[in-house]
Amino acid sequence: MKKICKKLVFAAALLTAVLILKAPARAYAVNITPVSLELYSTSGTPVYAAPDVFSTVIIYLDRFINVRVTGITENGFYQVDLNGNYYIPGPYLVANLEKEKTAKQKAYENLGEFAQAYKKQLEMMESYSSVYALKDVTGDGIPEIIDSSGQEIYTYYDDGTDKRAVMIYYSANPVTLYYSKEHNQLLGKYTWKDKEIWEVYSKDTTYVPWGLFKCISTDASAYRQKVAAIERAYENNAAGRNEIYNKLHELLGYGKIEN
Repeated sequence: MKKICKKLVFAAALLTAVLILKAPARAYAVNITPVSLELYSTSGTPVYAAPDVFSTVIIYLDRFINVRVTGITENGFYQVDLNGNYYIPGPYLVANLEKEKTAKQKAYENLGEFAQAYKKQLEMMESYSSVYALKDVTGDGIPEIIDSSGQEIYTYYDDGTDKRAVMIYYSANPVTLYYSKEHNQLLGKYTWKDKEIWEVYSKDTTYVPWGLFKCISTDASAYRQKVAAIERAYENNAAGRNEIYNKLHELLGYGKIEN
């Protein structure tokens, strides 16, 4: 008898738990205030079949999707027109979205730190690289430091907290580097056993977030007619490094700074 009572008590407790966890059935006859708004989705915006988070999710929207709002429900949903009436919780839609800043914009806004990072890097390179190039070879608008022998390339890395010069290319032997702006393509050329070798590089972010150039092909025929060798136009000395802020200001597209 005791065992039967225990089983009945357990069954009753389990049924109570199920009833508590189960979402109650909803009637979706909520009051809707008509409006006419143009808003934007944020990342992973859920679109519901009804103004209830327990209703079916029809789709998740990416960021920056323009959404036409036709009403606001009394329980805080936007009624939206997506080839039919659907519902989005209020916090997921905003009037304006600030697009993520580009690497070039970040570099310009933090130009002092950018210039200081490059100045320190050039100081470390002075003993083996008396001249260098400042040229964007990644297509992000930020000029990279390229040493005199074509063995090292550095760029500026900024993730909001970590801001420094980082190496994105290294070769144990000298390489003549070329860049095609039209194709945003970095190439290298060197001689091995009296044979001219061309390499085509691509940036790989598998190991570090700023990426490393690696050779993906030795067939450069598609680019060789439209590339120019990278020139080292700057002297790596104290006077030249003191001008790095002005040089970067101009190369980022904001013009020369008049003294």
